[in-house]
Amino acid sequence: MKRALVAIALVASAAGVASAQPQRYRPGTVFKNPEAQAPTIDLYSFDRGAVIFEKFGHSAICIRYHEPGREAVCFNYGITEFGGPPVSLVWGFLRSHQKFWAAPVPEREIVRFYEWEDRTIWRQTLPLTDAQAREIEDVLWNDPVLRMRDDDEDHYYYYDHFFDNCTTRLRDMIDHATGGVLSKGSDVDYPQTFRQIGRAGMAEFPPIIALSDFVVGRTLDRKPTLWEAMFLPTVLRDEVARRMNAPPVLVYQRKGPDFPLDGPSDRGYVLLIALLFYLPLAVAIGFARGVRAALVWATVPLVLMGTLIWLVAIISSIPGLRWNEAIFLFVPFDVLLPILKKEPRRKYAQIRAGMVVWASIFCAVGIFKQPLWIPIVCAFVPHALIAWIEPMLAASRASVPAATPAADAAVAKAS
Repeated sequence: MKRALVAIALVASAAGVASAQPQRYRPGTVFKNPEAQAPTIDLYSFDRGAVIFEKFGHSAICIRYHEPGREAVCFNYGITEFGGPPVSLVWGFLRSHQKFWAAPVPEREIVRFYEWEDRTIWRQTLPLTDAQAREIEDVLWNDPVLRMRDDDEDHYYYYDHFFDNCTTRLRDMIDHATGGVLSKGSDVDYPQTFRQIGRAGMAEFPPIIALSDFVVGRTLDRKPTLWEAMFLPTVLRDEVARRMNAPPVLVYQRKGPDFPLDGPSDRGYVLLIALLFYLPLAVAIGFARGVRAALVWATVPLVLMGTLIWLVAIISSIPGLRWNEAIFLFVPFDVLLPILKKEPRRKYAQIRAGMVVWASIFCAVGIFKQPLWIPIVCAFVPHALIAWIEPMLAASRASVPAATPAADAAVAKAS
């Protein structure tokens, strides 16, 4: 789902979701001694689930032995610890320091678990030579990130949703064993951008899509290569089927309704919320009363969004959060607006409105890549009110002659 866009979803859900995982083998119950005959290697893919962090699917790879009574062993690279403090979990994802690891899982357990989650399950038996199957078997059992015991705390990798996740690890493993069957010719563009992929995954959560316009930067507005797009289990499954002649076999069909792949973005609600903050300022400027109090209210979303965008851009190592063009629209320094006197405030607002105008020009000519038009409107309106509308109305009032008692008497006599 992808670090930047889904980082929002992961952070939003990580503290509240259960750390449910398929039941792992207990220490001492895994037998990794090879058989004389090379094993069969199966690729499992699990379609989307109901929980937010399941919206991009999951993959696992299994070793199927031939000895009677020796069950298949699956390797799950999507295990992490969700039980820690929420602040620590958020920090780990933002800094790309969230530790993930692999663990051997009985095939019956992993299938039963995803059936319980009501997620469609597919299995592909890879048509490998004995040498290729042996290589994958050796890699799996000797992978440094494999945790065989509860005390193997130094066995982990740093999760990256787009470039190093449960599916890319299997993609790389299969590609290496087969001499590049997946990577050859996969440097072509995938049809969708990263942001479009993320929007399809988050279609059930419009507020996240609306928030992503502000928080998620330009690196998501490029198309991945087909190789990069294989971070998605569905794409890897399709490419394995096409390139290796390994058609997927349906193991379990979801019984619940299909998950949507498109839906509302809630951008209209963002504009409505902005209006609720900015309308009192427009009214106060129109009547020349209560401007400072209305300005405090109007500054709240500017400062909150500016602080969030700048803080995430500074502390995060995720490119999609760090390189955010919205930093030109929202800045934490807008907290000065209710504090400055009228003339300095007007000059400050003119500078800020100018920044927004330049950002809109860059968007129009294609220099800026993000979908920024809603954030542009939200940032421009309050600064334009202060920079130009308030001085214009003040000048208009000053140009009207003040009424005097003599003038009133002359008007009365003339009538």
